[in-house]
Amino acid sequence: MVLDIIIMSAAAGFAAFSGSLFGWFDESNKSWLSEKFRRTIIAFGGGALIGAVGLVLVPHGMESQPLWLALLTFLGGGATFLLIDRALARRGTPVSQLIALNLDFVPESIVLGAVITSDYNMALFLAVIIAAQNLPEGYNAYREIRHSHDGFLSKHVLQIMALCIVLGPFAALLGYSLFTLDSLLLGSLMTFCAGGILYLVFEDVAPEAHKDGDWKPAFGAVTGFAVALIGFGLTG
Repeated sequence: MVLDIIIMSAAAGFAAFSGSLFGWFDESNKSWLSEKFRRTIIAFGGGALIGAVGLVLVPHGMESQPLWLALLTFLGGGATFLLIDRALARRGTPVSQLIALNLDFVPESIVLGAVITSDYNMALFLAVIIAAQNLPEGYNAYREIRHSHDGFLSKHVLQIMALCIVLGPFAALLGYSLFTLDSLLLGSLMTFCAGGILYLVFEDVAPEAHKDGDWKPAFGAVTGFAVALIGFGLTG
């Protein structure tokens, strides 16, 4: 069971790293993708993040805590990452895409570890959904960091993204060892992260994706949400 958890979560983390490799390849072959298609990928990642909020983090998070606490943690997450985003912007270190990726990836990996003993098929499908979300999010995070003014981050972006391969199993094993789906602490963590994701999507991801009135990026957000919708429909 532990080996299954490590393989599933590491594969989901590898998807984020693969997305960053795709970003590196795109950067090395500048004529390969059009700017509109790049913005569509950004929007797809934003849609997947919103799907994670609406169909995984908030519903499961609210099951294990009273409404007042869910609202408090959700708003607290949004306010916390507003402050973090502002502080990073003042330092010229925009990493909102990377933060949003991990606000999604870490709690969902914890959930994966928490549910695997009671519903193996749900855990397996959740790993697939996380990987599908992480691929465009990894691409977006790579591009954002490469375009930042932080020389260290920009130079070591692939190594930073590779840490997701380790972070996923760590979070999943934490969920397996310490949590169940009805844990109050896990529920609060999920709604807190949901609030942070939603702030970052609308503050940083959506404006970057939607420019010059083209319809494709907006529809990319719709299809990204559909990925999470499939997971919700098949796992109940």
